[in-house]
Amino acid sequence: MNMNIHLWFILALSSLAQSTLCFNISCNSNVAVYWGQNSGASGSLPYQKPLGAYCDDDNVDVILLSFLYILKGAGGYPVLNFANICDYTKNASVPVFPGTDLMHCADMGVDIKHCQSKGKIVLLSIGGATAQLNSDADTFSKQVWNLFMEGSSPYRPFDDAIIDGVDIDFEQSSQMGIIQFANNMNQLYKTGTRKYYLTSAPQCPYPDANLGKLLSQAHVDMAFIQFYNSGWCDNSKYGLPHWPESMNYYMWDDAWHNRSFANPNIKLYVGAMAGTGAGNPSSYVAPDFFARELKELQGNYSESFGGAMMWDMSWAYGTSPNYAANAKQALMSGSKRGSGGS
Repeated sequence: MNMNIHLWFILALSSLAQSTLCFNISCNSNVAVYWGQNSGASGSLPYQKPLGAYCDDDNVDVILLSFLYILKGAGGYPVLNFANICDYTKNASVPVFPGTDLMHCADMGVDIKHCQSKGKIVLLSIGGATAQLNSDADTFSKQVWNLFMEGSSPYRPFDDAIIDGVDIDFEQSSQMGIIQFANNMNQLYKTGTRKYYLTSAPQCPYPDANLGKLLSQAHVDMAFIQFYNSGWCDNSKYGLPHWPESMNYYMWDDAWHNRSFANPNIKLYVGAMAGTGAGNPSSYVAPDFFARELKELQGNYSESFGGAMMWDMSWAYGTSPNYAANAKQALMSGSKRGSGGS
């Protein structure tokens, strides 16, 4: 073989391999996992590892840092909580910026950049079950941009690391104008030098009581739908004789085809508990069950379907088989890769 052709072939393979490892929103085989709350500890599992420990694993494409849970705390700044990794209320050695309750999680900044170097996107999830949604949209959107993205602030929790966007996980009514916040963030994204994403985590009943209007009135790139802790539409109802009236992915797909979402190209993810203690035990489905469900939904709803989401990393990686790896393997067998990049 000619040496130049041989070199070109090696470089082409290298480029292809690298491109397949980069997040591509057009794929329907992506896996998103929430990290930060160490929920597996309640099930006597090992504590969650630092963020960087999961970055070399190709089974995860999207990591959601959970949570920014108080929108307006001391000094008017938001408050973060990452359980055993960065929580000043449990570990006095964690530094806090003067006059605030905003933590300086420098090690996480290093890990965020490492994850991104591996082709993953890292999003900051705002909300959670115990959130205090107590700010105004204009002030808070500017703070998020300045503290975590390409804005400027003397208080940068992750130093010079820049997250890839925000996830809105409001599980209760909000004092803040959520649609205005989303629109503000999307406008700020346009001023940046990189690609950013805005996502949300609605409950499975359609439309979601707290996030339904957000999805219909603001541009959201991905919806990580929680098919758990909701009873009638949980994953555990999938395949029962009265399905598809329960486990209602078809309703979300109908909304997608009827252009009921502000972003007609939004990608819908099927969310699951990655362990029996990650939520209501009756909502849990075993890894093989979830893998079969994903493959069937991926095949039947390939246009709207984006992949799998799971709560949370400590459960997914603390039990065997690995919940994330099992899901990824199932999705890759029927994957549809988009022609565009992220």
